[in-house]
Amino acid sequence: MNELCRSVEMKLARAESQARSLSDSVLTWVTNNPLTAESRLRDGRFGFQLILNEYREPPPLDTWGLAIGECVHNLRSALDNLAYALARLECDPPAFPGRIAFPIFTDKASYEANGRRCISQLPQASADLVERLQPFQRDGSPEFGIAANDPLVLLQWLNNADKHRVPSVVLIAPTELTHNMAVKFYSDEDASANVPPDTTVWAGPLEAGVTLIELRTTCPIESVSGQYEGYARVAIQYEDRLEPIGPMLVALHKYTALVVSQFNVYF
Repeated sequence: MNELCRSVEMKLARAESQARSLSDSVLTWVTNNPLTAESRLRDGRFGFQLILNEYREPPPLDTWGLAIGECVHNLRSALDNLAYALARLECDPPAFPGRIAFPIFTDKASYEANGRRCISQLPQASADLVERLQPFQRDGSPEFGIAANDPLVLLQWLNNADKHRVPSVVLIAPTELTHNMAVKFYSDEDASANVPPDTTVWAGPLEAGVTLIELRTTCPIESVSGQYEGYARVAIQYEDRLEPIGPMLVALHKYTALVVSQFNVYF
């Protein structure tokens, strides 16, 4: 690309550096803070609970949250800068610069009502390409997927959440957990009376003090022993799912750079 797209290239490069730096920071913290837990007998010895211990180092969630916001801002503004650079090919400077943006829409009707005007000052061929790259173009097939899963939709959501609402909440979610717990009853009859076991396993965000595993029994238990090992993953809540932030940001950068590369032919 030429000088018109210098800001696009710089923001993509900065976002890549931020994404990799954040991934490294997360990996270092996770490696240095393996999950540990202690077992506690329930009242009357009717089962036990496995309680997550404090981490060796508090996770720097606020710092990671800021880093996410900075990275997605650079990615999103790189797309808007691209739209402005394309408009300059048509008229330099553009007649109405404040109306130029790179639209991201999951619904075609909304795009036609509100998105198409954002690229009305672009050369027609490049404006057509912007439209072809819109999430609403995904047809739900195995090859193209659905609009809601388009990476640009995630990028838009993260950017808006960081700017307009409470900063995105970064959570610690479990992964790679292994446990080998053995419960000893006072008699074989008591053990047989508790098959199958009545057990709850925690699958939500991790913080010190949560009950990772709870076993409820109808008979008192004599003892519990075993091991619990694992590592956390650092994730962000996106709608109804958790997205691991390191891989997510790296993937968003790659996809945004791919979108930008489609316009190389015009410069």
